[in-house]
Amino acid sequence: MADGGFVGNKDEIKRTLAIDPDDLYSMGERKATGDGLQMLKEAGGVSDYKRIFENHAATVYSKTDPKWHNASLFDLTNIPLLWVNREGKRFTNEDVVYDFALWGDSVYQIGGYYYFLFDQATVDYLRQQALDWTSSFERTFCLLDKKPMTYQVGPYPQLDQDLNEGISQGAVFKADSIQKLAEKIAVDPANLTATVNRYNELVVEGKDMDLYKDDRFMTLLVKEGPFYAVRANSTTLGTVGGALVNEHFEALNVKRQVIDGIYAVGNDASGLYDSSYPTIEGLSNAFAWNSGRIAGRYASAYAAMN
Repeated sequence: MADGGFVGNKDEIKRTLAIDPDDLYSMGERKATGDGLQMLKEAGGVSDYKRIFENHAATVYSKTDPKWHNASLFDLTNIPLLWVNREGKRFTNEDVVYDFALWGDSVYQIGGYYYFLFDQATVDYLRQQALDWTSSFERTFCLLDKKPMTYQVGPYPQLDQDLNEGISQGAVFKADSIQKLAEKIAVDPANLTATVNRYNELVVEGKDMDLYKDDRFMTLLVKEGPFYAVRANSTTLGTVGGALVNEHFEALNVKRQVIDGIYAVGNDASGLYDSSYPTIEGLSNAFAWNSGRIAGRYASAYAAMN
C-alpha cells in the first residue's frame, strides 16, 4: 500500500486531525484520498495513526482564485515581520521563517493560519528601498545551489497596487487604526493593540526579550497608519502516518499481529513521526524510498514462499 496518505480527503482530515482543511494551503496530491488506509482497515489492520501533516512553510493565497499569485506579497510572507494568531497575539519567534518545517509546524499548531502586520511607513520604505534581509526561499535555494545570497528584500515600486489587489482577493486587510484592523481580521482589539504596543517597545529597544527574534529583524515599527494585515496559511505537502506496521513494513492488526501479505509504506506508514514534521529536508522522500525498498524485499520473499 503506497497511495500517499489522505491529503485529498477533506472529510477525513476534519475527522482525524481536528483542523479545518480550508485553513491550510494544500500542495499535496489531491488524488490521495486515503483509499488504501480504508481498505487496510477493512482487512483488519490498524489505520488510525493519523496525527500530522507534512507541514512546509506558509503562503498567501486567494480562496476565490486558486491560481492567483502576487510576487511582492509572497516575498513579504518569507521574512520575519510581526506575526499574530487568531487571538491577536504573537505565537512564535518569527525567524522560524528560515526553516520551512519549523515555520509550517508553528502555524499548524495554532490552527493553520496567522496574520503578518506592517504599517504605511514600511510600505513607503519598501516601495523605494530594499531591506538588508533575505527571503527564506532565496536563503534555502542559494544554500542548496551554493550561490551567494543578495541580502535584499525589495524594493517593490508597485507595492500599493499589489496590496490593493490582495485586498480584492480577500488576503490583505487595511485599516486606519489597530482597533479597526482587529475588527477586520476578527481578533480581539485589546489583544492586538497590546501586542503591537509591546512589539514597538521591543523594536525601540532593538532586542526581542519576549520571543528572542534575531536583533537584525527588530527594526520595523508598526506605528504609522494605515495599517495592514496579510493572512498566511500553513502549506502542507501531504499527510504522514496512518497504518500500524512493523520493521518490515508489514501491516499489523489491533493485537499487533502481522496481517500476511499486506505492506504499507511512505506516507501511509506510521512510526517515524510524532506530533510534528521534523526539520530535516527531504525526510518523507527518503522514508518513501527506503520503506518501499524494505517492504519490497520482504514482500518478494513472502510471495516466493506462498
